[in-house]
Amino acid sequence: MYTLRLTRTLLDQFDPADPEDDPGEVSPTTRLGDWYVMPIDAGGRHLLLCTSEKSLLSVVFPADHLDELPEQLVTALVGVLHRLGASRESIVAEVDAMTSGRVGPARSRATLGAMRGVSSRLRRHLSATRGEADVAALYGDLALYRSRTPGSATAGERALELLRKT
Repeated sequence: MYTLRLTRTLLDQFDPADPEDDPGEVSPTTRLGDWYVMPIDAGGRHLLLCTSEKSLLSVVFPADHLDELPEQLVTALVGVLHRLGASRESIVAEVDAMTSGRVGPARSRATLGAMRGVSSRLRRHLSATRGEADVAALYGDLALYRSRTPGSATAGERALELLRKT
């Protein structure tokens, strides 16, 4: 169980949640925690940036099919985790834990702030490659994001650390 934490802009595009079904009090059962989603315009492209609250590992994809967001997130995440060298078992466990999810409002200003840093990195990458980015290279670059906390691990390192915990 996890929650897709959407910005207000994206949340308005979803059907309103049942008021008795508030995801605010539900703790995620995934190792990477809830996922925050924000729209990004980069080089004329409308994209969705999805970032793990616990690790800041991020994936990005076209914003064309918002209704397919959970499936797109899982597909992208499997590729990123595989590229980072996560064990097959840890990837399967994370994906299994993501079979049940909810949609709710973004709550962590710290995560949203970090996403602004990730989005800057994304824009620089797309600009440097003139918009013809290799997705694997892009995800590898995003996994190198490091929060401003001195001595902090990269998003990819933090994700692998979380997935190894038992």
